[in-house]
Amino acid sequence: MKKMFRLGATVMAFGAGLMMAAGVANAANTAMMQSMPADQMAKISSWNGVGSVVPSVLPLSDVDYKGVVTTFKSIYPDAQITSISYDGKHNPTYEVEGYAGGQKIEMHIRETGEILGTEVKPMKHGSNGKHMKQHGSMMYGQAMKGMHGMSKAFDVNDIIMPEVAETKAQEKVGGTFEAMDWSVEKDNGRLMYELDMIDGSGKEAEVKVDALTGEIINVKMKTSKY
Repeated sequence: MKKMFRLGATVMAFGAGLMMAAGVANAANTAMMQSMPADQMAKISSWNGVGSVVPSVLPLSDVDYKGVVTTFKSIYPDAQITSISYDGKHNPTYEVEGYAGGQKIEMHIRETGEILGTEVKPMKHGSNGKHMKQHGSMMYGQAMKGMHGMSKAFDVNDIIMPEVAETKAQEKVGGTFEAMDWSVEKDNGRLMYELDMIDGSGKEAEVKVDALTGEIINVKMKTSKY
C-alpha cells in the first residue's frame, strides 16, 4: 500500500505535536514541514485524525483517499460515495464506488490521480422493485433503489484516515504487520475498514476497524502459503 506500508512500524502516535502525513518518509516530511507557512503548520498540529491531511504535505505526484474522491466528484458531483478501496500489492490503484440518478458508478484511479477507467450501470432492482416494475410502477422501483443507495452512502470527511485504522490494527496484531490493501464501506449498517495485513514471517491478518471510532471489530489470523 503506497502510504501505509512505507510507514510500517513507525506509525503515527496520537497526541504528537506534528502528525505524519500519509506515510511519507520522516526525513522528507521534516524538510517539507520546516519550509511550510505557519498557518499550514498550525493546521497539521491541530489535526485530529479525521479527514484528509493538508495537501501540501503529500508528494505532488500522489493523491490520498480523499483526493480520489475529489476526482470522482469532479465528474459526478451529485454522486453519493458508498465504498473506497486501495490495492497496493502490484499496481497501486484506488477504486471509488458511488451512485447517482439510479446508476452505480465505479471508478479506478491510480495514486497519481490518473483515471484508469469508469463503469456506469443501472442499480439492480430488488425483488420488491422488480415486482412493482412489472405492474407499471417504475417510479416506486427507482425510489427503492435510491433508498438502498442512501443507506450505504457515507461522507468521507467523517471517517478516520486509513493510516489511523492501520495503527489501531497494529496495536492488536503487532507492529510488524503492514496493510497491503484496504477498503471502507458499510457492512450491516456499520461503517468499517477492512485491512489485509502481512508480516515478514508469512503471517497474515484480516482486521476490521470501525471507520468512525477506530474500535477493533474483528481479527482473523492465518498463515500464508507463500
